[in-house]
Amino acid sequence: MQRFLYSLLFFWVMAVVPFTQFEVQAQSSELSAAYRFLNLTASPRAAALGGNQVAIPDADISFFDVNPGYVTEELHRNFSVNYLNHIGGLNMGFVNGAWHLRDIGTLGVGIRYLNYGEMKRTDESGIVTGDFNAGDLAFTTGITREWFEGLHAGASVSLIYSSYAEYSSTAIGLNLGARYYIEDLGLHVGAAVLNIGSQLSAFDTRKEKLPLDVRVGISRRLEYIPIRLMVTAHSLNRWKLETQNDENPGFTDYFFRHLKFGGELLLSENVMLRAGYDHLKHQELKTSTRLDSAGFSYGLGIRYRGITFDFSRSSFSELGGVTRIGIQTWL
Repeated sequence: MQRFLYSLLFFWVMAVVPFTQFEVQAQSSELSAAYRFLNLTASPRAAALGGNQVAIPDADISFFDVNPGYVTEELHRNFSVNYLNHIGGLNMGFVNGAWHLRDIGTLGVGIRYLNYGEMKRTDESGIVTGDFNAGDLAFTTGITREWFEGLHAGASVSLIYSSYAEYSSTAIGLNLGARYYIEDLGLHVGAAVLNIGSQLSAFDTRKEKLPLDVRVGISRRLEYIPIRLMVTAHSLNRWKLETQNDENPGFTDYFFRHLKFGGELLLSENVMLRAGYDHLKHQELKTSTRLDSAGFSYGLGIRYRGITFDFSRSSFSELGGVTRIGIQTWL
């Protein structure tokens, strides 16, 4: 009980402290925030489970950017590579690794990049005047350790760079995260505060905010069925998550827009089927003409001789789908 109370206190501090010390970021989850690629889902497993879940018990190092609390001693020399083929031909890659440092903690390192490809440059009349390239890059490193049995918590720092034609910008962001296992209930609880920070250099004369995101989640495996269920509440620093399709949403709709649901069927120790649902994505992308699959996702994970292959597919309604593939192993 004492450990449980300590963990509740820790999660409360995680959720409150950033807003007392970084008041300027209070509304940074608005659509006007820069570097929104930081909140894209990297791991195919996470995408299949509805998005960036923060309380999965056996997450690999590909979840490092979701919650620093995922990095444990068991992930020593774990290495992952993930690829995202996004709508419109955008390509995004993620590389992560972990090393345990005795008496210090476990070091996590990650690189994220997004390549928008070559695009047409036009003037105010729509006349093509040439081509330009655009891209985003983030390098993240951090330390996580076990503070007492069942509680892993840590922090990471991201150096961010974005370049769009002749405009470029740099920023620095701090991520805080923790994960706690309540053994009596068989329940995993996680919390993360992501992208606390500011720009070091702006695209022009106006400084922009980072996409601050506060998340809390739980997961639990059913006692008699090999199914793990999970839910994560995201964007807790902002109540009204508005979309282009809004028609006077009520309290219930706003509430569910903060939630990502996931389920994992463990067919064996080496084969896992996954499915998830993101209500905010559904509201953003659905059409009014038919039953829409926007926000739903599914995936598969296969382990073979120490290597795990992950695949996921997420529906973007009439825009199509997004495919993610990934591989992780021990070096």
